[in-house]
Amino acid sequence: MEAGLLFGKCDLYTATKKIHDLGPREVVITHRDGLLVYAGGNFYEEKFFPKEIIGRSGRGDTCIASYTAKRLNASPQEATIWAAAVTSLKMETEGPFQRTIKEVNNLIQSRYRNLN
Repeated sequence: MEAGLLFGKCDLYTATKKIHDLGPREVVITHRDGLLVYAGGNFYEEKFFPKEIIGRSGRGDTCIASYTAKRLNASPQEATIWAAAVTSLKMETEGPFQRTIKEVNNLIQSRYRNLN
């Protein structure tokens, strides 16, 4: 974990807060099982739920990009869930993310908390 290289041995929550203390308003950390977000003094965490793991390369890029894009018009909680779902689907195939918004929404409805 890159955060561990920066701060030595510490848990994800401590590393996230230490990164936040360096100045960013929001921190997104990806790890093997999901992502952890610190925003507005709150933690948001979601797991990845791929049917099978085929494409791990680019997982972090996909996660950060999908979080940032969703966060433009949504809460940190919604953006965290969106990023986890997009990343889960990306991990099911090699190469860049090429799934539909409908597939992302279907995964959110079936595996993540209902946002409605």
